[in-house]
Amino acid sequence: MNNNFYKRLAQVEATTAATKAELEETLKAAYARACEEQNEEEAAALARKIRNKLLDNSDSQMTLDRLGLDTSTATKFIHSLTNIFTGAWATYRQALRDLPEQGGFPFNIEFPTPPDAEEGSENESI
Repeated sequence: MNNNFYKRLAQVEATTAATKAELEETLKAAYARACEEQNEEEAAALARKIRNKLLDNSDSQMTLDRLGLDTSTATKFIHSLTNIFTGAWATYRQALRDLPEQGGFPFNIEFPTPPDAEEGSENESI
């Protein structure tokens, strides 16, 4: 009985992931179309929707259990907190929030690359 539950749960998770990927691709395609048509209002709205989805996707990286807080001493705890607020994920999320401030917004913007995908790559241009 437990095997069936976990099998169904895995199927639901796979379906959800596929749907989520389709939604992101649909948003990116709509954004590209708005840029081609030079529809500033629609391009800006879609860029913000993409940005918001990327922020939502990165929320899990900022949960307390993933932040690696060192609580062995007060000094180490404060140091680990400082690293959180200036670390790669915090920088990535701030770059997402700053998208509308980019010079080419909304037609020529660069979406930042998440830290775990950053090795050897630059920002993702859309």
